[in-house]
Amino acid sequence: MSTETLKAIAVVAELSPIADAIRSAPPAAWLSPNTPKRKKSMTSLLTTATTTATPGARLRLRQLDLVKTVGARLRASREMNNLSQSEAARRLGYSNPSKLSKVENATDTNSVPLWLIRDAARLYDVSVDYLFGLAQDWETGVPRGISGWVLDEWEWQRRRDAAALANLAARVDACVTLIPALAADAVAVRAALDRIAEFNPESWPEIRAAGRLFTAIERLEQSTAAASIAERRLRLDITRSKAARATNDAAPAAEDDPQGGRQ
Repeated sequence: MSTETLKAIAVVAELSPIADAIRSAPPAAWLSPNTPKRKKSMTSLLTTATTTATPGARLRLRQLDLVKTVGARLRASREMNNLSQSEAARRLGYSNPSKLSKVENATDTNSVPLWLIRDAARLYDVSVDYLFGLAQDWETGVPRGISGWVLDEWEWQRRRDAAALANLAARVDACVTLIPALAADAVAVRAALDRIAEFNPESWPEIRAAGRLFTAIERLEQSTAAASIAERRLRLDITRSKAARATNDAAPAAEDDPQGGRQ
């Protein structure tokens, strides 16, 4: 239900007691020139309208009042943290500030999801009681400005770690490419040496230190074979890690946003 509709309901509820009083007034009351006029304050009229309205209308008025309070407290908390509306919306997970603007200005009575209250309390470092208008003290025990610094520091470290991981990934990719090539070269060296021995059966045994060459090649083949096995295991671990991370990233999305996605 829009704000304009709620305002119209409030006006009708406010005027209904007055109309009833006019209809129930006796004729003599209109003919008496000395009857003093009583003026009711706006607070008295609103109180009368609230107490005489239907239960459904009273609940809607209370909802409207709470939405206005939460919006005003969210705006005040954001300004205390020296955050623009665009920056605050980004940190709260919105793609643009229009939704946060509607919440702060209370232009939609259904525009305050519970997750926003929780995340805003963390971001602005204020109590949930303060956002709901249940307390005037916004402090939660942390000096003002600490939460913003922590978020900036976390963002810097996240970028640093991301750069380090990208560098590590590049090195791993290089190893994954070079190890199979090295193994293939070791096999080629052994094949070439066997070919030389095949074409020189008489002179080959006379070559001094030929045995050491064969031993070195055998060790090279063993080392490259072990490296190839480790490389295949690394590929498998990377594939499993990517699959597990994709599953974990997708799982909290539905839990953190019960409304099915932030606008």
